[in-house]
Amino acid sequence: MRKLLAIAFIGIITAGAYGAANPLLSSPANNINEWQRKIKAFKKPQIETGKEYPKPFHIENGYKYKVQDVCVACHTYAPHKKDEKFSPFYNAHSTFLSCNTCHFVESGLDYKWEEIKDGKITLKEFGNFYGTSYVKVDGKVMLSGMNSDARIVPVYNGVPVEIPLKGNESLLKDAKAVASMHNALTDEPLKCLDCHKPNGKLDFMGLGFSSQRVKDLEHNDVVNGLVKYKVIHFPKFVW
Repeated sequence: MRKLLAIAFIGIITAGAYGAANPLLSSPANNINEWQRKIKAFKKPQIETGKEYPKPFHIENGYKYKVQDVCVACHTYAPHKKDEKFSPFYNAHSTFLSCNTCHFVESGLDYKWEEIKDGKITLKEFGNFYGTSYVKVDGKVMLSGMNSDARIVPVYNGVPVEIPLKGNESLLKDAKAVASMHNALTDEPLKCLDCHKPNGKLDFMGLGFSSQRVKDLEHNDVVNGLVKYKVIHFPKFVW
């Protein structure tokens, strides 16, 4: 009963957590005039699609995305493009990690699973979330939660560092709010090895990952290959 009450309480306090108390909106708003110019000239980038290997992703883009937060509303789910080797893998994480998991870095952060629905954030302790375990489907081993919309989000002083899009659309035209959101983010976002190692930034076990998944995430061959080699060659049958 105590656990159920705690979960219910979490859901209640997060419903209004995207207001002024959110660290994304309480940061200093610098260079407002510059952001006004950027907003006026802004054109949302298009996600690449096609039969051939699309560079923003490490597999063919077959996803249909639900735009639930203000970050993705402008930047899309494939915002990383500069680093040809790492960008596809960073983009692949965006369906199960909030942008702020890597781009909001402060001491004392906690990390939880979040679900955004009707403009409200609910933190979840348990669920069939993406990648927390291995499951068998038609005799094939796959990752759990393929249809889950839940993502991992940082929580700062009890407030999830996220702003739902629904009900907050006007913020995207507010130069002061946009400046605050960007100023809240770090100039040195988390990298692969910040999380994919023993005792890394994310407590995989605490987030509900199975022991086998924790082992594979902390000792990941793909991550080790990306870090070790300058060029990664994938066989063409991968895509």
